[in-house]
Amino acid sequence: MRTRTYTKKEIVKKTAERLDLKVTDTEAIVDGVFVTLREMLSEEVQSLRIEIRGFGVFEVKQTKAKPKARNPRTNEVVYVPPRKKTHFKPGKLIKSALKK
Repeated sequence: MRTRTYTKKEIVKKTAERLDLKVTDTEAIVDGVFVTLREMLSEEVQSLRIEIRGFGVFEVKQTKAKPKARNPRTNEVVYVPPRKKTHFKPGKLIKSALKK
């Protein structure tokens, strides 16, 4: 089974067609949205939540440190420091579309 991958260029093209705008104008809008989301997700806060009604929720959560993790190749015990991870939870519209 092949995975279908959409690029930013294809997102811009489809959005331009849907909104009946020029691709160059739409590219600036889509770029602006992605840059803004990236900046918001990169903020220095403990946990963060971006809710887009009808689409879903992006969350940044802090993970705990793992003092006794193991390297599977060498079997060596290593310390893994705490870090941040991102999570996406789809909204109702996406969930219902995927159930079809």
